[in-house]
Amino acid sequence: MSTSNMQSIQHSNYSDIYHLLYTNEKLSKQDIADQLNLSLPTVSANLQKLTKQQLIVKNGQLKSLIGRRATAYAIDPNVSLSIGVEIFASYATMTVLNLRMEVLTLHTISLPFANDDQYAEALSQQILAAIKDRGFSLNQISGVGIGIQGLISNDGTTILYGKILNCTGMQAANFGQYLPFPVTFYHDADCVARAEYAHQPTDGIFLSIGEHIGTAIIINGQMLNSPSGRNGTMEHITLNSIDGPVCYCGRRGCIETYCSLSSLLQPNEAASNFFSDLRHHDPAVSKRFERYLDYLAESIYNLHMFVDIPLVIAGAITKHLTEKDLAALKARLKKLSVFPETESYLHLGTVSDHAVAIGAAIPAIRAQLANL
Repeated sequence: MSTSNMQSIQHSNYSDIYHLLYTNEKLSKQDIADQLNLSLPTVSANLQKLTKQQLIVKNGQLKSLIGRRATAYAIDPNVSLSIGVEIFASYATMTVLNLRMEVLTLHTISLPFANDDQYAEALSQQILAAIKDRGFSLNQISGVGIGIQGLISNDGTTILYGKILNCTGMQAANFGQYLPFPVTFYHDADCVARAEYAHQPTDGIFLSIGEHIGTAIIINGQMLNSPSGRNGTMEHITLNSIDGPVCYCGRRGCIETYCSLSSLLQPNEAASNFFSDLRHHDPAVSKRFERYLDYLAESIYNLHMFVDIPLVIAGAITKHLTEKDLAALKARLKKLSVFPETESYLHLGTVSDHAVAIGAAIPAIRAQLANL
């Protein structure tokens, strides 16, 4: 056997053992040997290597019906961390995820957005301060993902179109000059989809509903991307392009203008207050919500006709919707359907808080795991 083939096998064994431990809470040496069909000496050598590199740790002992209890091995999920940030007009939210995509910390800072170096430096300093304050090492950080309302270049370096925050042309390098690890931009709707997918891996259209709407598509576990960055911008499909409400994009009657939280709420009305009034059967609020569900069902059905895969309602609205609301939407969809539907394709997401920041941290973790 050639040296290169031997090295390839050795790396495969090393990687297979790590990923087996990743998908299990903890395992013994014998468990690993049995599940991967490897010899105990091979397993022992790789466990020593993984332990030396601080990727795994000894984690107590496993129960045994006979003889001495076996040492348990587990990954160290905090050996590598990723930071996710969501940028808003007046503040930013940051989170730190470990290799198991567990949220270790999450906080919000007041910071008015501006498309300039002063803002990039100020946000970068806040990121560095958060790392230090929470006792993390710079060497633990694999990267920073920034989720933002805008179209992003495929390499994550440039905001191609950012009308909501007036951030067109902003570069990830603006932040990278102040941080000792890679910085990548992500479309906020893609971040929400990644957060939902990490919680429950399901291909689908992810309709992220918050102040604005965003859409993303995951097929075969991969985000649908295009060179223009316009993949999944289905929120700008129109329901009434003649005399519908004016969208921020300049057109009339986009789904954004009928199905975002901004379209549902009155000026200065909080979503929590609206839904509280709804649950208390306020007649005017109930009427508004019924009309909103009509538009939302129409929009969902249009998206379903384009791509016949599950559709997940995600984002900030998920904390307010109930199973009764979901049933009302499904009843509307059934009436709209012109084709037989064997099963429901509509689902409600589960990551209701800070999904953009969480999702922005996930790609760096995925990259780390792929390299192990």
